[in-house]
Amino acid sequence: MARKPDPEVDVRIKRAATTLIFTKGLDFTMDEVAEAASVGRASVFRRYATKRDLLLDALGSAMDAKVAMPDTGSFAGDLRVVVTETMEAWKAMGPAARQMYGEAGRDPGVAEILREAMRSRMARSWEIYDNALARGEVREDADLWLLSDMFVGVVVYRGLLEKELPTVEAVVEALLHGFAPH
Repeated sequence: MARKPDPEVDVRIKRAATTLIFTKGLDFTMDEVAEAASVGRASVFRRYATKRDLLLDALGSAMDAKVAMPDTGSFAGDLRVVVTETMEAWKAMGPAARQMYGEAGRDPGVAEILREAMRSRMARSWEIYDNALARGEVREDADLWLLSDMFVGVVVYRGLLEKELPTVEAVVEALLHGFAPH
């Protein structure tokens, strides 16, 4: 009779793959995953037929990180927190972030994970927009998806090109007031 797969081994394998993504980028091997998870190579391949299968599962988990939504009492304060966390998340990913976005151009599965992760995070953060609307800090007709895309976009764009990120204050100022004179 075949043994039932150990769920703890599943967790260790996925955790090892996620850690390798953050430390090495996408250039890890299945053997490195097995070693990091303290399991045999066969345990990894029993769960994932290919590295791509493992990569997609690990990326999905890594990108689904739950972010606490701030309630500082002001839209500017909430934006500062969210923009700071977005920049810190990019920096924490290091070269892996650039690799993931490059891979997204070649692999629709990776592209879908990134797309879903970004939209999911913004949907979870909608509370800060609702609060800002209730306080009268944002126009009723404001395109808040565009606002979200603007701050995520600048982080990703500059990160991909390895350009220095702007300050959190500069991003929040531009989001709230644009570039018109004060």
